[in-house]
Amino acid sequence: MSAVVGRRACAALAACSAALHAVLLGHAANPAVGLVMATMIVACLYCARDLWLHGTLRAWCVVALMNLAMIALHLPAPGHHQDGATPAAVGDGSMVMAAATLIAVIEAAAAAGVLYYRTRGRMVEVSGRSVR
Repeated sequence: MSAVVGRRACAALAACSAALHAVLLGHAANPAVGLVMATMIVACLYCARDLWLHGTLRAWCVVALMNLAMIALHLPAPGHHQDGATPAAVGDGSMVMAAATLIAVIEAAAAAGVLYYRTRGRMVEVSGRSVR
């Protein structure tokens, strides 16, 4: 029961991430960035659906990889390197981007934990010897 609640909480986070990307879509610098963001919205919703319904290892792996990719894309973005937080910085989407990055960090950590927990006993299957 707690596993279902946990994966559905992560599914809700993925849906929130999609919503934050939708908010940021209006701040896209050019059509190419807008297309990438639209793709990320679809990917976040796909992961949310997959986690909500199934919670398979493949779903958790996709969640981990997608969130690590989002972190890698968000951190070098201009909104994360402003010297001072001004009211204009809040209006340009940097706070939304910071929230999306925080959610991505939480989701990546949760996915890594789930993957570790659910695969830790498989070393014997892979190597043929036990881990002590």
